[in-house]
Amino acid sequence: MKTIFSASAAAALIAALLCAAPGAALAALVDEDPSEVVLSTDTVKTEDAADEDDSQAQIQESDEDLVGFVGDYIKKDVTLKGAFLLENSASKKILKLKLDSVLEKVEDGAENTKIVTASFKDAAGRKYGVLFHLQGTGFSDVDIFKIELKKEEKQKTPAAGKDKKQK
Repeated sequence: MKTIFSASAAAALIAALLCAAPGAALAALVDEDPSEVVLSTDTVKTEDAADEDDSQAQIQESDEDLVGFVGDYIKKDVTLKGAFLLENSASKKILKLKLDSVLEKVEDGAENTKIVTASFKDAAGRKYGVLFHLQGTGFSDVDIFKIELKKEEKQKTPAAGKDKKQK
């Protein structure tokens, strides 16, 4: 009986507060002071902090780890597809390549990226260099964001006039 009475009294109190002043009733129920000033909890970012958010995450892995990462990626890709497939944008053909080696030298790219080069051969034995562009992710991890054929360097041939002996 006491429980029913206290539940009815609480309901009557809430109804009276809602009828008298709806805003006051809400403040009483939420237990907030309506005259209290609300302050923002957002932190103020300095110019340097904003630049840090925009910049690419630093790659902290060693060159050996990056080379191993690319090698593992290629092996998994070959396992899935049967060969490493890459489009030659100049000829608009898909190349079916076989891994020759992953070079141990890792180059620095733009905006804190790294570039790992791998050497491939096609069925005819022609060699291709493939660039794997790596970037750091926000979780101290590495991701391949671009794969492209290395531009071929044309071999210089000696000038015809220099080959002839002077009389």
